[in-house]
Amino acid sequence: MVVYGGATGGGSLASDDLYLLDLRNGEAAAQWMIVPVVGRTPSRRYGHTIVFSKPYLLVFGGNTGTEPVNDVWCLNVDKAPFTWENLRVTSADKPCVRAYHASALCTTGSASGMMVTFGGRTAD
Repeated sequence: MVVYGGATGGGSLASDDLYLLDLRNGEAAAQWMIVPVVGRTPSRRYGHTIVFSKPYLLVFGGNTGTEPVNDVWCLNVDKAPFTWENLRVTSADKPCVRAYHASALCTTGSASGMMVTFGGRTAD
């Protein structure tokens, strides 16, 4: 399980640390760890989604605390040191800014390997 960002109970933004719940030794020995990442990050945000498309973690959208965004960030978990890359998507059909949406990875059919995003709250 991976956790990135979010909001705290006091209305503040959580850190931009990347957390991993390590279950390799069974649930009785589960441990949280911070994944060491170098360089720029997607920044602190809430209402975003993160999906895993081996070997990539993809973060999309959310709110930075001052504005909703529709950026996409990618982290290759097979390539150390771990670094986030801001993907510059130039498609004319780019989704509008949004937070509180849902995203999932398609694993079958013609959309296999694609991240699908649905709903959410726009800047309006």
